[in-house]
Amino acid sequence: MAIFSGFRDYSLNLFFSTVRILHIIPSLAPETGGTASGVSKFCEVQVRGGVELTLYTTSWPRLDNSRNGMILESMERAGVDIRIFPAKEAPFNLPLPHSPFLVEAVRDHCRKFDLIVNHSLWNPIATGCMRTLRKMGSNYALMPHGMLDPVVFARHRSRKKLWAWAWERSNVEGASLILFNTQAEEEKARNCGWEFKQTFIFPHMIDLAYWRELPSPSHFEAKFPSLRNREVILFVGRLNWVKNLDRLIEAFAIVHAHRPSTILVLVGPDADGLRSRLEAQAGSFGVKDDLLFTGLLEGEDVKAAYARGQVFALVSQKENFGLVAAEALSAGLPVVLSDGVDMGQNWGSRGAVRRVAPDPKPIAEAILDLLERSATLGLPDNQAQALAQQMWGNPDSSMQQLLEEYQKIIGDSGRQIRQEQSIVKQPAVTRHKQATSNE
Repeated sequence: MAIFSGFRDYSLNLFFSTVRILHIIPSLAPETGGTASGVSKFCEVQVRGGVELTLYTTSWPRLDNSRNGMILESMERAGVDIRIFPAKEAPFNLPLPHSPFLVEAVRDHCRKFDLIVNHSLWNPIATGCMRTLRKMGSNYALMPHGMLDPVVFARHRSRKKLWAWAWERSNVEGASLILFNTQAEEEKARNCGWEFKQTFIFPHMIDLAYWRELPSPSHFEAKFPSLRNREVILFVGRLNWVKNLDRLIEAFAIVHAHRPSTILVLVGPDADGLRSRLEAQAGSFGVKDDLLFTGLLEGEDVKAAYARGQVFALVSQKENFGLVAAEALSAGLPVVLSDGVDMGQNWGSRGAVRRVAPDPKPIAEAILDLLERSATLGLPDNQAQALAQQMWGNPDSSMQQLLEEYQKIIGDSGRQIRQEQSIVKQPAVTRHKQATSNE
């Protein structure tokens, strides 16, 4: 992944001395979803804004402290100081990221930073870090990445009620700043009835130039020959309960009856073991042989998937942004979005976008409509790329405003605390080092 080409280096007089920010994300493994990619880009642009940025993460879902496969290269080239801590099995064998070593490091070193930005909720790492920061009186922000959505609250409701009572509500209400990716995400989050001290809308960063420079469609066909002479309906993301893939497959069966040359391509990891159930469902509709599961793809292979698609579909129950849909638009693909996708709620259903209820019939009608559009107008779709340019073509303003929000929170007192704590020198940090349980 290239470092963002669309962002200038900020010449900030905003901070009278270098601001030091720590970001904490439970995992940067691509199979954990779009959050890892979004946080990577978020960190890169802050470094370009003059921030001295450190990132704490873990090897989860692997327990071997390996950095293999993690989204690191682009951030490392940008100058982010990355620490990877060992992960352990969570209590009660819950499938959640857990690393007491990372939480201990936050406790020991948080005073060296002006602000700590936590990513995610409802897991031992996020909860433990924010609880520690509250106890120590440190400034911290939260980017929940959709984890305050009513759909999330409804899943494992009893467990979340207990978790919220014990820790998470106090953690959220103790945050000096909550960063949402869309206005719709914030509005949904407020339904929980919790108090937010301060909020700020900061959309994900999209590198338009990167997604417009696509390989030939034949690149993807060479990897998956079954795509030759087929119309490709594309999905990119985890095979996960929230994505409504059962409804997408039922919609695809309707589409396939009208356009037999269509094929549904699902690009993404099967971390939850959902593939076998989806294949069985497709078999019941007679379209099992017209599904292609590629598994996890990265880099040029993902770009090749966008280059080969005719229509992109994201019909999730909830998406606090919809990063892959933004990538698809940037690559020139028309998109079908469910009402659960928070990005672009004001776009309507026209041009290169169809906004639908997450039910098979309207999904199918929208896909058929956009397949005809792609066949008639050709690809890349100019309106799709124009919309992407309108939405994400000028990231400088958002970044400047965010840095100003940071400054309001940090203030002179926050920096004074950090400077006083730094009088006692800590051992030098090796950039991008593998953290150990002794840190």
